[in-house]
Amino acid sequence: MSEWRQATLDQLVRLQRGHDLPTAQRRPGNVPVLGSAGQSGVHDTSLVKGPGVVVGRAGSSMGTATYSDVDFWPLNTSLYVTDFLGNHPRFTFYLLSYMDFSGYNSGAAQPMLNRNYIKGISVQIPPPGEQQAIANALGALDDKILANEQLSSTHELLLQCKFNQLGLSEEPDPAAGIPVTDLITFNPQTERPTSEKPIYVDMAALSTSRASITSWTRRAPKSGTRFRNGDTLFARITPCLENGKTGYVDFMESGEIGLGSTEFIVMRTTADAPSELAYFLARDARFCEHAMRNMIGSSGRQRVSAVDASNYIVNAPDSDRLSTFGEEAAQAFAHWRSLEIENRTLAELRDTLLPQLVTGKIRVKDAERIVEDAT
Repeated sequence: MSEWRQATLDQLVRLQRGHDLPTAQRRPGNVPVLGSAGQSGVHDTSLVKGPGVVVGRAGSSMGTATYSDVDFWPLNTSLYVTDFLGNHPRFTFYLLSYMDFSGYNSGAAQPMLNRNYIKGISVQIPPPGEQQAIANALGALDDKILANEQLSSTHELLLQCKFNQLGLSEEPDPAAGIPVTDLITFNPQTERPTSEKPIYVDMAALSTSRASITSWTRRAPKSGTRFRNGDTLFARITPCLENGKTGYVDFMESGEIGLGSTEFIVMRTTADAPSELAYFLARDARFCEHAMRNMIGSSGRQRVSAVDASNYIVNAPDSDRLSTFGEEAAQAFAHWRSLEIENRTLAELRDTLLPQLVTGKIRVKDAERIVEDAT
């Protein structure tokens, strides 16, 4: 700690407000668009070279730091680093992640972070070698988490292709078409939770691209959709439906009943179909287009009802192919679940080590031994 120096935030980094980029003006590409809460889409043009860091400037995610090792576009809901002043970018990200900006809210109608108000915040900055070591130790955990997520995402794409081979994605043959309700029940009747504080899943917990639901809370039972393991949660309200907010429930104890947002449609397969089938149908482009065509309500608050969503015809799948798909999907989902459990453990370890490392309370060598054992 003797080599660490006392400084202010403006001696650590230079910050600048991000740039506006409405969704309608974004073009297809692979450049991350980073906002107050992290990535919120892609574009074909970058404004900032990676590696880089943004900090949430506005809204409920004010103060949230996001790291990007590739070129990106920073939205105007964020502040982004224009100059690291010789400091290690990833260490800087971890230090900014640790900092509490809640006392610097300058907004009235909504939380707002003004870079001029925070530049004098006191920070301790270690020498470059120590910054590199801290970034490596914490980065090893984040890199493992990311690798697990990418493995799950790739496998999910392969399973989506196998789902497509069942024929449910195609326009139904009049001679072979069946109501989707022969395979899936929409908003099935489910008993009330018996727990005093059952699991509760809100809309923010659903991913736009992956099956796993990685966050939830517990609260006293109130109104909401009821679900159990093996159910699929499908967002029925704009823009969540258009964005693909969908999740597969597999994280509760056997027999446990959870509650969720009233803006979910619960999809549960019948006894003759694998539970994972409902999830892949909910991700299917033709089904999503059907759901969006049947949305009603005022602009910006349109919803599709479970009845209208279930009024859908599909080709009857071959029973042998359906059985094979179910076996492969069950194995894949079990593997994904194990990766999610591992990621949760890794994230907890990272969150424990981060404040101790960036404040110098523990030595990097001690943390490296802990990380090596975990990864």
